[in-house]
Amino acid sequence: MITIATAECFTHGILAREIHALAQGYEDNFGSKYSYLVNKVQKDCLKDAIMEDKCSIFDLTDLSVTCGLFIPTLDAVKSILQIENPVEPLELVKGIKVYDDDGDIEMSILMAEAAKKIANASIGIGTTAGIGYGGIAIVDDDVVISTSSDVSANLIDADSNNLYMRQKSGIEKTLKILIYYLNENFDKIKSLENVNIHYK
Repeated sequence: MITIATAECFTHGILAREIHALAQGYEDNFGSKYSYLVNKVQKDCLKDAIMEDKCSIFDLTDLSVTCGLFIPTLDAVKSILQIENPVEPLELVKGIKVYDDDGDIEMSILMAEAAKKIANASIGIGTTAGIGYGGIAIVDDDVVISTSSDVSANLIDADSNNLYMRQKSGIEKTLKILIYYLNENFDKIKSLENVNIHYK
């Protein structure tokens, strides 16, 4: 069983809910709203596996979400995630941390590592976005995968449509990377835009 813990900001805890629904095999209204995307990526992985003379892909029911945290504020980063020295935000909006792209990437990694540690999970996922494309990180004991959404938005402007499109892009990209990661298909991860893979 592979366990996952998330610390999410601009994805609003949706990743934890979606991964949980996939892992539990829930269907219809209770199922994953992104199952169409996950099924497409799984088929892609199976195609690659067959080409490599393998015959199976990762069974998503072997996942378990240990916790999913919605962490928009700097105070929560310090108190709940126990990150003593978070990245200094450019601005706070009602306590919500606002970074640029570089700050978001750095902070998402810290959040992913913290969620993994406090939940004693196999994998930690962190997301945060202020001004720009945001930051997304997936970490385990050996690797850090960082990226951003493919949509730019500005939290300070509070344009709900732009913020929604950035969120949707971030959720989709994170799920794609996670499924490729679980299937050990790092070539596909590397083919995605703006992805960095760092081995610890």
